[in-house]
Amino acid sequence: DNKPGANGNIATEFTARARPDGHTIYVHTGSSISANMHTFKKPPVDAGKALQVAATINKQAFMITVDPKSPYKTLQELTAAMKAKGDKGTYATSATSGKVLGELYKSIAGLKTVEVTYRMAQDSLNDLASGAVDFGAHDPQFTLAQLEQNRLRVLGVASAERLPSQPNLPTMAEGGVPGIDLVGWFAAFVPSATPRPVVDIINKHFNTLLVTQEAKEFLNKFGGDPYVTTPDEGQARLLNDIKAWGDYVRIAKIEPQG
Repeated sequence: DNKPGANGNIATEFTARARPDGHTIYVHTGSSISANMHTFKKPPVDAGKALQVAATINKQAFMITVDPKSPYKTLQELTAAMKAKGDKGTYATSATSGKVLGELYKSIAGLKTVEVTYRMAQDSLNDLASGAVDFGAHDPQFTLAQLEQNRLRVLGVASAERLPSQPNLPTMAEGGVPGIDLVGWFAAFVPSATPRPVVDIINKHFNTLLVTQEAKEFLNKFGGDPYVTTPDEGQARLLNDIKAWGDYVRIAKIEPQG
């Protein structure tokens, strides 16, 4: 079933209220579910209590990007230029995680750069190419597709360590901006009342697939790496992310909706 809308909240609530028999499995990003607990005034459910992570699937990180013709070849160069520009510097975002990444970058690096929000990431390409905006904070699927077509250059990846799928891309810490680990992760969620033996079976099925070369190659195409955990480890990640996103939303000054 496709249950779009409200940044995933409709599907989250549908899953939480479904019969807990293992036949309703919700594949979504744990980071988005965690963010929604703070970006909405009244989330439909308490995700940490209403959902159980049956299996994690992959991890991927947002990225700081510039146009290939940009004079900035490294994150250090970009940071120095944005400090010099003050509030005349600009950056593009089109998603909540990008908005948070931009604000974390500004906070750690001491920048006054101004955010420019776009409906979709590709809408920012012309402005990046013309120099109307200086850089972008974009999702990995979009970024890597543009990187392959030589339409973007990646200056920093928002993960604590280099991604195995993209070992040539430096982290932001390597570029002089430490302390950022903004990694998105996909998982298979079930209602929290699902019996543990059923959860374990789902976990086994996903983990069996994730260790195959085919799964690794498929996920790598989208900037992701297989993320294999137990249900308990996945649930702990969800609870930690829900807590962390409270800080992210505060830092990014995001006004809750609804």
